Amino acid sequence: MRFARASLVFGYLSTAIIVMSIAISVNADEDNLPAPALAIEHRVVEDVPMDSLPESLIALLSKNKVPADNLSIYVRDLNSKQPLLEHNVDIMRSPASTVKLITTFAALKQLGPNYAWRTEAWHRGDIENGILKGDLILKGHGDPFMVYERYWKFVHELHDKGLREITGNVIIDNSYYDLPDHDNDAFDGQGFRVYNAGASPLMFNFQATRLMIKPPEDEAATLADIIPFPPSSALTIDNQVALVKGRCKRQHGRPKLSWSPEKQLIVKGQFSVSCKPRYLMRNLSDPTQHAFDAFKHFWTELGGKLHGGLKAGQVNGDDELFHSYSSPTLGEQIRLINKWSNNVMTRQLLLTIGANRFGAPATLDKGRDAVLETLKKQGVDTTNMVVDNGSGLSRKARVSARQMSQLLEVAYRDAYMPEFMSSMSLPGLDGTLASRFKSDDQKGRSHLKTGTLNSVTAIAGYMLNRKGRRLVIVVQHNGSRATSARGGKIQDEILRWAFEQ
Repeated sequence: MRFARASLVFGYLSTAIIVMSIAISVNADEDNLPAPALAIEHRVVEDVPMDSLPESLIALLSKNKVPADNLSIYVRDLNSKQPLLEHNVDIMRSPASTVKLITTFAALKQLGPNYAWRTEAWHRGDIENGILKGDLILKGHGDPFMVYERYWKFVHELHDKGLREITGNVIIDNSYYDLPDHDNDAFDGQGFRVYNAGASPLMFNFQATRLMIKPPEDEAATLADIIPFPPSSALTIDNQVALVKGRCKRQHGRPKLSWSPEKQLIVKGQFSVSCKPRYLMRNLSDPTQHAFDAFKHFWTELGGKLHGGLKAGQVNGDDELFHSYSSPTLGEQIRLINKWSNNVMTRQLLLTIGANRFGAPATLDKGRDAVLETLKKQGVDTTNMVVDNGSGLSRKARVSARQMSQLLEVAYRDAYMPEFMSSMSLPGLDGTLASRFKSDDQKGRSHLKTGTLNSVTAIAGYMLNRKGRRLVIVVQHNGSRATSARGGKIQDEILRWAFEQ
C-alpha cells in the first residue's frame, strides 16, 4: 500500500496541475482581502447613458490602433433602469469562454446545485468468494470531474466491497452519449493539448496522459526516461529525447510531440542530466482506452486480478449493479469550470443538460436546445445566439453583449445567484484573474469570467465598485487587434472606469 499511497499523492498533484487550482494555505491578512469600499447601495438610481466612450478609453484605443467598432461594451448598475455605458451591444460576436456563464447558469436552472453524476460498476456473471466469473461493466454518465484521486477511490470501493478477481473482460459502456467522431486537431491543430479533448461518458482525468521526463538511473544511457501515466499497451513511444550536460533549461521540459505513420508517439528534444523530473499533461489516447488503462493500473496496484482485456458494450437486462459512485455536486464543479475555464468539463456539462431535459443518449443538439430553452424561460433574448459546444472553444459561438448582460441580470436575482457568482474569478485572488489587479483597489471587488481566442477577448460578470454600486459588466473585443495582451489592457481600462462611477 506504500506505493498506492504515493501514487495517490501524485494524483492529487496531477489534478491540481491540470485544473490550475493548487491548494495554498491562505491566512486572513491584508494581502488576501478585497479593497475597502462603501456599503452596497440598494436604492434605485437614474443613470443617464454616456453619449460616447470614456476619453481615457478612446485614447487607449487610438494608441493601440483598435477600431471602436470592434468593441461591444455594456455597464449597468443593477439598481438602475438605464446603463451607464452601452456600445455596439446588439452585434453578435464570438464570446470565447465567457459563454461558459451561459452553460453553467442553464445547468443550475435545469439540474440544481446539488446535482451529482453517477459512475456505475455492473457485473455479468456470478461473484463467488470475491471472484467475478464473467465481465465487469463500467458505465459513466458524463462526470466532468472523474480525476485521478476520485477514480482511484472508485476502484478501491470495488475492492472494499469484496471484489478481488475478474475472470472476464472490462466492458466500458458509452451508451449515455451519442456523438460523432471527435477530431482533436479540428479546432486549432493542437490535438495534443488537453483542452481539445472530446467528451466521453467515462472520462478519466480530463483525458490527460501524464508524461514524466527524467534523467535515467543508467549513467551510460543517452536518452532521457519517458514514463506515461496511465501505462498503456496501446501507446508506443519513440523516445528521441537526448540527454545533454549542463544546467537545466526551460526548453528541456518542452519536447516536440508528433505521431508517426505507424501511430507511434514521437517525443523529440533534449533533457539535461541536471534537470529534476518534469511533467507534461497531453491528450494522447482514446477516452475508452484511457479509462481502461487507469482502471487496470489501479486495480492491479491493489492486488486485484484481471484475466481479460478491454471491450466495448452495454449494460443489458441480465446484468446486476455492483456499485454506484457519486461525483462532487454541480455547485462545486462550476467553480472549477468558471474560475479556471475548463473546456473539457463544460463540454460534459452541456451534454448532461441535454440528456436531463430530453432523455439519453445525450447529443450536442439536445444540449444546445436545452440551454437556449432554459434561457428563454428566464426572459433572456436568444435570437441568433449560438452556444455550439458550450465551452467557447469554438469559432461558431455567437452572443451579443446585451444578451450576456440579460443573463447576468437574471442570474443576479435568481435563487442560485450565490452559487453562480461565486464560481467566477476574483481579480488578484484566484482563477484566470489571479495575476490582475493584485496591487489595486479593485482586488477582490469583482466576480468575472474571462475569454480568449485568437482575435477574440472578452470579460463578463459583476463588480462592486468604489461607491458600493453593484454593476453588470460585459466587454467583447473581436478583430485582428484582439490579442490577449492588448485585449487585457482595454478590459482593465473599462474596469477602472466602471470602478469609479
